[in-house]
Amino acid sequence: MASLRTDKVRAIAIVKNKAGVTNEETIKGAASRLVERVKAMPLIQKNITRYEVTVKVERMPNTLAKDLGLKDTDFTMMILVEADSHEKIREALTSPEYKEIIKGALEHVTTADDYHWFSGEILTVI
Repeated sequence: MASLRTDKVRAIAIVKNKAGVTNEETIKGAASRLVERVKAMPLIQKNITRYEVTVKVERMPNTLAKDLGLKDTDFTMMILVEADSHEKIREALTSPEYKEIIKGALEHVTTADDYHWFSGEILTVI
């Protein structure tokens, strides 16, 4: 029986590119700037155990979604944040410094309507 982990929590953002913005532009622009600036933040270093940015890149002739009989997603980037508590994530990600970094990194890539966050508990099944 799988159970919820209580030692770590996550927050995940999913982002959809603006029309005309390619995933390659996202990788070379917003994603790389975001990672460099975020990892330098003292509050991120103090509170966050994992900060990962993933940009959708399709190199296979078929996508995984199609292979599973599902619709391909319109979202093109994911940010995964892990910490010991939701409070630590919230403190880091609602800080004025982080908000400014996110605004600057993403303003050319997406819109507020296409930038979503959710927080969750971790259920691991192997």
